[in-house]
Amino acid sequence: MARILPTKSVSEFLEAYGVTTFGDDCPPEKLTIKVWDRYGTKPEDEDNAPGTGDFIAAVVFCDECSKDVELNRDDLKSA
Repeated sequence: MARILPTKSVSEFLEAYGVTTFGDDCPPEKLTIKVWDRYGTKPEDEDNAPGTGDFIAAVVFCDECSKDVELNRDDLKSA
């Protein structure tokens, strides 16, 4: 099941996984990141979840312009 990363973890995720698609037009506070954790690796405290983890897929999208990028397992090797 997918979950949304907390806003405070967005910048960490973008840097750790090299997501540069959004540039200056879409700052981190305008982005939403939905991640799928590897089975059994979901953090207990989702409100304080880090921007890195054992993810199998992710979708990053801008809430204002609808630009998005999908990341698969190979893109998300542990940072």
